[in-house]
Amino acid sequence: MNSPLYIVWNKKQTISVPILDDQHHAIVAAINSLYFFINQGWGLSALSPTLKVIKSNVGFHLKTEEGILEKLGANYKIMLKHSEIQNAFNINADGAAQQAINEQDPMILLKFLRDWWETHHFKTHAEYQQYLSSISVPDDDL
Repeated sequence: MNSPLYIVWNKKQTISVPILDDQHHAIVAAINSLYFFINQGWGLSALSPTLKVIKSNVGFHLKTEEGILEKLGANYKIMLKHSEIQNAFNINADGAAQQAINEQDPMILLKFLRDWWETHHFKTHAEYQQYLSSISVPDDDL
């Protein structure tokens, strides 16, 4: 195994909203667990149960974001796009998993998950920044 982690979490990735940061860390941990299982020789048998955990974490996270955005008065366009993100994630994750099984290559799913994570974390959150930056968090909670 070249690295014990597929995605390395660091403090630079925080968005300063503790609940969302915790959920982001959980998503990364679940993706890294899949990577670990595959590298331990569990192969494709690890895909289904681990993908369920990842999808659950992502779904829970997106619902939390949705609630925060709604409470902060995000416009209809942002809310609609956010709903589309969740639907697309589930469809595309299932498609990547099926392709990984068909091609006997679990890295297909891992690459999809990493690409999704990077897009969500670095691009999507940039689009929400005007809303997320309005959340006040006491310094001792960071």
